[in-house]
Amino acid sequence: MNYFQNVTTADELKAAYRVLCKQYHPDKGGSTEQMQEINSQYDRLMARFLSGKNADDYGQDKFYKTREEEADVEARVREAVEKIAHLDGLDIEIIGAWVWVSGDTKTHKDALRAADYWWMHKRKLWAFKGKVSSGRGNTSMEEMREKYGSERVHTRSRTLKAS
Repeated sequence: MNYFQNVTTADELKAAYRVLCKQYHPDKGGSTEQMQEINSQYDRLMARFLSGKNADDYGQDKFYKTREEEADVEARVREAVEKIAHLDGLDIEIIGAWVWVSGDTKTHKDALRAADYWWMHKRKLWAFKGKVSSGRGNTSMEEMREKYGSERVHTRSRTLKAS
């Protein structure tokens, strides 16, 4: 089965992957074989999209020094999202090369730690660092969204209580 039909850009691929991860993750009723096939197709397509970028998109003064570094960061971010996408009650947002998690995180604290997420005290959010930042953490979340782009992966389920 081709899980990524009609995907023409890396951004479309990432968005489609996150939807599939939520749907086919083994903890959500999917099978390990399905997720392995989805991951394999994702890796092949992402490599094709990255190899099509111009060489001057990389270098010492750029965000990524090489295609290989960008591919490595993309793979780490994908794996980090996959590790927690099945957990209920979380809001997951990718900003640049980092994954930020809010919502019902207290319930999933151990799972987040096991997936290499860090508690960021100043922001009161969990974060996965796909690429280590050289900043000092003074940038607001909104400024980061504007600079690096933002994508919500999954919005927590909310249960309304009858009064």
